[in-house]
Order: sequence, then C-alpha cells, then structure tokens
Amino acid sequence: MRKLKKFSSFLCTLALVVTCFSANAFAAETNSIPEIEATEAQDIGIQSLAVEEVDVISPQEFSDLENLSQMEQLTSSLVDIPDNALKTRENWAINKPVFVGEGTLTDSFDIYVVTLTSKQLSFLKLNSSNSNLMAVLYYVEDGMILGESTGWGVYANGGENYINIPAGQYAIVVGSSTGAERGDYQLMWNCSNPSGATGIVDTTDDLSRVVLYYNNSTILSNGLNILEDLKWEEHETWYMPLGYSARDMSMTLIDAKGIYLGSFSSSAPYSAPNALLVDVQRGTWTYANSYYQNNVGDVTHVINWYDPSGMKTPRTFGEGPDDFSYGPNYIVINLDTFEVCEFLSPFNYHYTENGGRTFTLTNLRQLG
Repeated sequence: MRKLKKFSSFLCTLALVVTCFSANAFAAETNSIPEIEATEAQDIGIQSLAVEEVDVISPQEFSDLENLSQMEQLTSSLVDIPDNALKTRENWAINKPVFVGEGTLTDSFDIYVVTLTSKQLSFLKLNSSNSNLMAVLYYVEDGMILGESTGWGVYANGGENYINIPAGQYAIVVGSSTGAERGDYQLMWNCSNPSGATGIVDTTDDLSRVVLYYNNSTILSNGLNILEDLKWEEHETWYMPLGYSARDMSMTLIDAKGIYLGSFSSSAPYSAPNALLVDVQRGTWTYANSYYQNNVGDVTHVINWYDPSGMKTPRTFGEGPDDFSYGPNYIVINLDTFEVCEFLSPFNYHYTENGGRTFTLTNLRQLG
C-alpha cells in the first residue's frame, strides 16, 4: 500500500515483514546450484474461516459550501472583519493541503489564507485553551475578504467539521463572537482529498491524515489511493546447523470485492481494534516453502510452490476453482498505525489446521 507507515513511503508498497530474511549469506553457494522444484502439495489442512454477519454502512452525503443550509451554519459569528484585513493585518498563507499549526490569539482575530485549485472535501478543527474561540471560513476575492463569513467553521474544542469547498481563495479567521477572547490554539486543516467521497474511513486527531472511501477501487488517504499496489507479505526462516528452511507468502491486490471496517485480533499476538479489511477479488498470490542444506559439499535446495489448496503459485488469485470456497480473504490494515498487519485467509498457512492461529473479527461493517 502506500505508507500507511508501511504503505510504502506513505506511499508506495504496503507490506508487513514479520521476519526479514536475506539470502545474501547463501548467494555464493546457491547461485551455482540448481533448485529442485517439489511437485506435490503439502496436506496442511485448509479450513473454512467463518465470520460474523456484516452490517452495511449507507453511503454518506457531504454538504457543499455553496448550498450550505441554515441548520448547517454556525449559530454565532465573529465580530466584523474588515474587507481590507488582508492588506492591513499580518496573515499567514497555508500552502499545503494539510496544515497543523500552533498559534496565540493576542488581538481580535488571526487570518490564514488557503487556495483550492479544485473542489475538495475539506476538514477543519480548532483546539484551544479558550473554548470561546472559533475558526470561520470567509471568501476572498482580489485580495479582499468578502463581507460576511460563509457561515461555516468550527468552535474551539468542538471536534472536526467537513464540507465540500469549491476552487477558490479563502480565509480561515480565528477569533470570537465578542472579539475580546484570547488564548493559545491549534488550528488543523486538511483539504487533500477531492469531492465525491461516499464515506469517512478514518481521521487522525490532528487531521494530519484523512482517509475517505469513494468505491471499491478508490480509498484516498491525503489524496493517495491506498488500494494501488496494496500488498501483504511474510517471510519466515528457520536456521539449522547445515542450512535453513523458509516459508514465503505474499498477496498483492488487483481488485477488491468489498471494503470493511471492524475490529480484528489474532493469537499472533497482535490486534487492530480499528481495522480496514480489503476482501480480495483478484490478486497476485505467491506461496513457497523452501529447504536448503549443505552437508560437506552435498547440497540440497528444494522449493515447493504449491499453496495449501494444492494449486501452484505464483498465480492470479480469484481464478482458481476453490479460491472462494473457504471464506473471505482479507488484507487487514491497522488504521491506528497505518500498516498492513495480516492476510486473514484460509490460504495463509497460519490459519490452516497445521498453522494453529486463531482470530476474532467483530463489529464488521461494509462500506459502499
């Protein structure tokens, strides 16, 4: 995925590496030795994974700034802000789509200027030592603040607010309804995702990351689609006096058949109480057991490419006759750490009878 800490570079290839293993130590020995491919699948007891009943989350509708109803407007407003305030008062430009900044209100108001080049679903939040402060959005045209506010904004310590804001220039003004309030504050702003979302997947407390669901092929985190190149992989190696054995598994998403939110825990042990689960419709699936031994020059190197169902990999998962016979196949993302943490699937060795791993999956809700 993309980084999700391990959503690679927040932002390239998501991967969970349980045990890192490098074959470099054996390169000199193995490069000249032909690998012997095993032709039989291991009987490790593939079993069905039962999950609880799923609730469906209805698509969410997000208001547009230009169609803001009276019920959605703030119940109080700032004192009059002069039209020429941008020219007569110090102000700050927010040049990036994500902003988390500290400030101290020492005068009647502070001004932050933002520019949107397209319609964005924008999030705003204000925390302060003074709960009477507000952050309110104003239109800006030709360097002038236009009269009354848009009517949209947030109260200090009242949580986040969000709305679709069309392209244009705006001023976020921090102040109070009396103009007399003062105090330290933290202003948080995120306009990194376009309009068109149908659900909120997750937001961090400071709005530094906003994750939105659009459809089963598009989930944007700060404007980046985390479903592109979404990958889980695990490499395990066991060293022996004369060599090693290893197991490698990886699943790279091609298409998703469903997106879910829920709470996941495993006997691994780890848990993701705030989890995003991507049910694989098609993916690139690789499964390999390998064995290497060097007994005084008598070298054996065997690789078995057959998965628990008996099918040879690498292959396109979702095209096999029994790929969906045993239950769902979830790539699990821990939204709190923003990492891929598991491939919850009957095809993952750990969830076979021999693998012995158990799990719980609760509060499962489908998006879209």
